[in-house]
This record gives sequence, structure tokens and C-alpha cells, in this order.
Amino acid sequence: MPKPIKFIYEKKAPFRDAFFFIIVCEGTNREKEYFQFFDGISSRVKVVSVASQVGSAPKLLIDVANAIEQELDAKDERDQLWFVIDTDRWKKQLHDIRMECDNQPHWRVAQSNPCFEVWLYFHAKARLPELGNIDQCNDWKPLLPQVIQGGFNSDFHPIAIETAIINAKLIYQETGYFPNPGSTQLWQLGEELLPLIKKELEILKPKFPAPIVIL
Repeated sequence: MPKPIKFIYEKKAPFRDAFFFIIVCEGTNREKEYFQFFDGISSRVKVVSVASQVGSAPKLLIDVANAIEQELDAKDERDQLWFVIDTDRWKKQLHDIRMECDNQPHWRVAQSNPCFEVWLYFHAKARLPELGNIDQCNDWKPLLPQVIQGGFNSDFHPIAIETAIINAKLIYQETGYFPNPGSTQLWQLGEELLPLIKKELEILKPKFPAPIVIL
């Protein structure tokens, strides 16, 4: 069986005054691969996605955030750091990570309920799916191949981030600062990232296929 085509574009070297857009991911693969798509699109911003190698508990992610900022010499006044986390586990400790962000003005949280697949779903759909358990990851993960032909591919489907922002924002609801089941705060991260890469993203769009929606 032939390997799928991997879409490649020329990554631009950042200017010396480019700033960092750091994403600390709870997951080890899908989230990191998704955000890697945006690194190098614009020379104005360096998108760095990292995942914990010692566990996904929120307290461990704080250690990862501190380590990557020190390694990159990130500056508070210009750089952003986002925690991309799920709701399905560590519910109590999610409060701890948000309290830590209150002490770090450039740290923010993008939480999905129940999982990151909610954000990927909104790259193709504008309405909530009919699921038996909308608050269970086990129901969301097999859904993507049912709504996107071939499933979500981080080599090219992130090109539809603007569509995902619109769709996710439209149905977003929260209780306190936690998103309700079927909601994700990734649109807030997207609204911060998109203006930094939008011009270059528009140039790339003809070269990258958007998700093919299964009706």
C-alpha cells in the first residue's frame, strides 16, 4: 500500500526579533503534531510545541513549562505560553494549573471537554455531534474518521484553523472557567495565533487540502 502524500512547504527562518508561541501539551503525539504544522509558516513567530515525557498530570506540565521557557530564554513581555489540556482526567488538579497561570500573565490555558478531538472536529463541523456520551473521549476519538474523509491528518488539515475557530467559538459554553462537554477553549488560542500567521497561511491554502467533510 503506497504511503500517503506528505505536504511540505518551505519553513521560514525567524527574524532575530521573532517571539515564541509555546504550547505545552498534555498529550504526547496528536496535539504536538498539530501545532508543529504552524512552526515556520511566518518568520515573525516561532511556534514551539512540547509534551511532557514524565507524565501528563497538570503539576508536571508546569515543570515542563518552566524548563522550556528557561531553555528558550522566553521573555514575559512578548512571548506566550499555552497549556493545552483535556478535562477527562485530573479534574481537581486543573484548578492548580489555572492558579499557577494567574501568577504568570503570559501563561494561559486552552482546555477541551472532554479531549483535544473536540477541537479537531470543529475543523469540519459547525454543530455538535449526536453522541451517546458527549463527555467521554472514547466516543469522540472514533468520530473523526466518520466526519472527515481519511480522518484528521496533521500534515495538512490544520490549514483550516480559521474555520475551527469560528465553529468552536459559535457553540462554546462554560461553567465557571471550565468548558462544558462538547466545548473547547482552543479557539481562544487560535485567535491569538492566527493574526501572526494569517497572511502566510492564505498563501499556503491553495497548496493544502482542507478536511473533506463526510455528509
